[in-house]
Parts: sequence; structure tokens; C-alpha cells
Amino acid sequence: MKKLHLLHEEFIDKARRPMMFGRLPVQPLPGNLAIVPVDKWVKSKDPVSMRKTFKFSSMDLRNRFVKKLLQYENETQHNAILTIEEDSVAINVYTKDIDQITDLDKEYAKFADLLYKDVIYSVHNT
Repeated sequence: MKKLHLLHEEFIDKARRPMMFGRLPVQPLPGNLAIVPVDKWVKSKDPVSMRKTFKFSSMDLRNRFVKKLLQYENETQHNAILTIEEDSVAINVYTKDIDQITDLDKEYAKFADLLYKDVIYSVHNT
């Protein structure tokens, strides 16, 4: 049976060997879903708000996103400014009474991000 310090020395010695670059220890499997680039929420100053643009590959996906977003607004009674274009929806959200970003706005932003992923990666799209 080897002593602990000898095992430790063997481990350290193996860790000092140069890595083989250009090779992965396993082969990655190709995915069947495209990666959709997503912008980050940007804070604006006048008024203090959060803004983000969501892009869509079809009007059907865009409309599905907007419909669910409007349902969410109806349920929460918290609204954003939506700018709807042919292939995108820009959301500008802030609490209008105080011209500030509140927890309600952050929840709205999280919901919009999750909804976007649901709409884009929905099983009905394939």
C-alpha cells in the first residue's frame, strides 16, 4: 500500500505534464437547436428604465410572444412600452409613477426572457 505523500507526489507530477491542445477528451454531440443570440437588458437614464429588443425569425413567433406578454401585463397590471416591428419587439419597462426601476420591472424582464426562450424553442416550431 502506497503512503499518502507518495500518492500526492504522483498526482502533482501528472498535473505538471503539458496539456494536449487541439484535442478534447470527449467528442461533443451536435445539437439540433440553433443558438439564438440574445441582447442584454440595457438601463436608460431618461426616464430610468430597462430596455431590450427581442428578434424573431417569423411574424408568427413574434405575435405569439406579444400575445403572451399582453396576457402577463393583464394579470400583473404592470405595463411596459412595446415597440413592435416586422421581426422584433423592443420592450422598455419602468414604474411610471416614480420614474424608477422597481422589483415589478425586474420581474417583468425575467418573464420576458423566459417567455422568449419558450417561444423560440417551442416544440411547435419544429
